[in-house]
Order: sequence, then C-alpha cells, then structure tokens
Amino acid sequence: MKKLWLPALAVVLLLGACGTEKEKVKEEETKQEVAANEAEAKDKTEKETKKETAVADSRLQEPKEDTMCEMCNMKVYMKDEEMGEFSTQAIKEDGTIAFYDDIGCLVNAEVANNEKNEKFVRDFNTKDWVKVDDATIVKTDLKSPMNWGYVYFNDKAEADKFIADNPTAHVEELQKIKDDALERRKKKMKEKAEKEAKGESDSMHMEEKEKSHDGQGH
Repeated sequence: MKKLWLPALAVVLLLGACGTEKEKVKEEETKQEVAANEAEAKDKTEKETKKETAVADSRLQEPKEDTMCEMCNMKVYMKDEEMGEFSTQAIKEDGTIAFYDDIGCLVNAEVANNEKNEKFVRDFNTKDWVKVDDATIVKTDLKSPMNWGYVYFNDKAEADKFIADNPTAHVEELQKIKDDALERRKKKMKEKAEKEAKGESDSMHMEEKEKSHDGQGH
C-alpha cells in the first residue's frame, strides 16, 4: 500500500512544482508589462511636459512693430507677420532681452558681444517660443530675412512630417549653423575693413544689408 502512494506523491509534488513555476512566469510577465506601461506613460508625460514648459518662461517677450535686430539693425518680424516664424530672441545674463531677425544674427551676437545667452526660436507651426537647444532644426528652401532658411519644431514628429512633405529639407545641427554664421561674419568683417581702407562710406554697407531683406543674400 505504501508503494502505491509513492508514485502518487511524486505526481502531486511534480504538479505542485509546475504550478509554482507557471505562477512565477506569469508574475514575471505581469511585472514586465507593468514596467513597460509605466515607461510608456512616463515618456508620454515627459513629452507633454516639454511642450508645455517650452513656452512657459515668463521672461520671454514679443517684438513690436518697430523692433530692430540687435546685430544687423534690420526689422524683426512679429509673430503674425510674414517671416515672423524666423524671428529669434535671447535672454542675456543680466536678464535683458535682445531680438534678432534670423538665426545667424542670434548665434553671432554671442561672439560679437562676448556673451553666453539663452537662445529662443519659434516653433514653425504654433509660432510659440522654444529654446533652440530643445528644438529640431530643419534646413529648408524657404526665404528668411537673412536667407538662412531654417525653421524649428518643438515636436520632432512634426519635423519628420515636414521633411517627408518637403524632400529638399533636412535636419541640421546647431553647431553647423554657428560655424557657418561665424564664417559669414568673418567674411563680412573682412569686406568692411577692405572698404574702409579704400575710403568707401558706410552707406554702401547699409545698401548691402537692405539687399539682404530683398532676398539677394547676406
């Protein structure tokens, strides 16, 4: 009789072990699913928070009708004006605000004035301000005040959609723009020095800047 119980006991123990193992696997799967859901929810929250906080800086201002670019002294377009999406602004270390008509002037201002500023651009779709370091920068064929042609997106998915709809557009790194802007500045300074050496007046320089806003280069 005892011999008959031994196989039965072994079966019971085996079934119990299998059941415990299944419970462990199910428990582990549940933990992984919960962790994945939490990670997804966190990522979504962070994205939403980024969108909300990107324009929440109370220090930011809006240019007025007569606002001029601090670097080139040309018009800074307002939010709802044509080319208003290209206007930029900086918050300086002393808290003052400076506006620029295009990104080249924004990045070159730091070099020219030996400053390190908080730099902001407009989201292409909403026209709200977004920190340039947080934006996806896209090079386009669009005409901007100084012919840089960059637009900015707070949401990378929107940037990807814009690029998909505009095959000649592509994402650009801020450092590349800084390098190009500095190179343009050096060239401009050299040309100015050469003109001054020849005794030419500043009126020619002003005429050249006016041509920039007519789309003939900067």
